[in-house]
Amino acid sequence: MNSKQVDYYAKLKTRLFSDQKQRITYSFNETERTITGIMQEKEDLIYLYEYRGQYIGIEFFISFSKTSISYKLIKVDEMTS
Repeated sequence: MNSKQVDYYAKLKTRLFSDQKQRITYSFNETERTITGIMQEKEDLIYLYEYRGQYIGIEFFISFSKTSISYKLIKVDEMTS
């Protein structure tokens, strides 16, 4: 493993999520997509975590910059339990 990989994993933090999910609409190259999961913002980045079902749970899906040309966050709706 090179030093960049080691540094990345050293900074990686486990995230725990509540059972509350969100309906997240984003676009990639002007094509809209909707997923169920959790959206988090940290500094200039948006992190999307997708709900993959009862047995898998919530997994990291994608992250992108708030100033990204290709990716745009369109809408985040809280889902009722």
